[in-house]
Amino acid sequence: MELPHVFFFGINVVLFGLDLLAFFALYLAISLTLNLEFGYTGIANFGKVLFIAAGASVGGAFAGRFAAWIFNISTQGDFITYNANIMPQVNAVLNTSVPASIGLLLISVVVAGAVGALFGFLFSYPAIRLKQDYLAMTLLAMAQFFQIFLNNYYPLIGGSLGLELPDPYVWAGGLRYVVATGVLVIFAALVYIYCERIAHAPLARTLRAVRDNESAAEALGKDDVAIRRKTLMVASAISAIAGLLYSFYTVDVLPATFGRVVWTFWPWVIVIMGGAANNLGVGIGVFVFWFMIKAIDSGKFVFSNYIPFDVTWLEYLLIGAVLISILMLRPEGILPEKSTPTLSKSRLRTILAKYGKKPEDSPQASSA
Repeated sequence: MELPHVFFFGINVVLFGLDLLAFFALYLAISLTLNLEFGYTGIANFGKVLFIAAGASVGGAFAGRFAAWIFNISTQGDFITYNANIMPQVNAVLNTSVPASIGLLLISVVVAGAVGALFGFLFSYPAIRLKQDYLAMTLLAMAQFFQIFLNNYYPLIGGSLGLELPDPYVWAGGLRYVVATGVLVIFAALVYIYCERIAHAPLARTLRAVRDNESAAEALGKDDVAIRRKTLMVASAISAIAGLLYSFYTVDVLPATFGRVVWTFWPWVIVIMGGAANNLGVGIGVFVFWFMIKAIDSGKFVFSNYIPFDVTWLEYLLIGAVLISILMLRPEGILPEKSTPTLSKSRLRTILAKYGKKPEDSPQASSA
């Protein structure tokens, strides 16, 4: 079964929408973790690409080797060198077994999440006690170091040559990208629900207290270092899973893919554009950002004869213009931060009714 072809001004609308949905879901998950770190907790994580690349590389390397071992496929003692010969044999098995494909995907996701959490824990030690500016520079430097490591350490993913990965969606045939996009959407939805649960829990007040005034939070008995470390670990685990799912989407992992502009600064642009500490605002920011990217990329060559510069730079110029406009008109983002009630309206009514008060009398109701 193949996807239908519907063209509008020369653009395949079906493929455009599917591609937009895939990247929307992927960046929604990543941007929400940055919002959890920076928006709620105040961690200036300029090393986001480090954790995404760690999940993609370590999780991808594990997936290929584990699949070859479990399916009894010979690697001739050198998985990297014979990778191009091993993967077709692995995919031939996955093509005939949906349970094996799902199992490989789930196991690899668990490994990637564990690696992300471990990296978040390890890299938090030299960085987490630093103030905002120094923390940002330290994480940025660590991310650059890890990219150099991936480019030059051959045994993991073949250095700069990269690695071909098993395709856990190969069984879907012509609907492969529909299934892969569906997995990304489910993952992003789970991350959004998780982040919303945090935003409506008492934990959100603790995170904001650590963000706004560490000394006051410590005076109230909060361990700000432990809170920031745990936040970084959770966000890093989710980011690592996102990196692995992207690598499964493209069926390869290359060090050059994980540049800091695309995987660190773009999520920052999205969070600032949508509104820090507002998950819905981040979601809107992701959609606006990627709709612009995909729309400009699909039609930019139409304008090649009408603009005095290379059309390659058109998307960057327009994104910069939109970001500046939003910051001028709405400095706090499309949807700025607002207080979030930690009790449902029904629960609030029950408590207030017990004391003979109306819901509008509560501070929570007035602030919401």
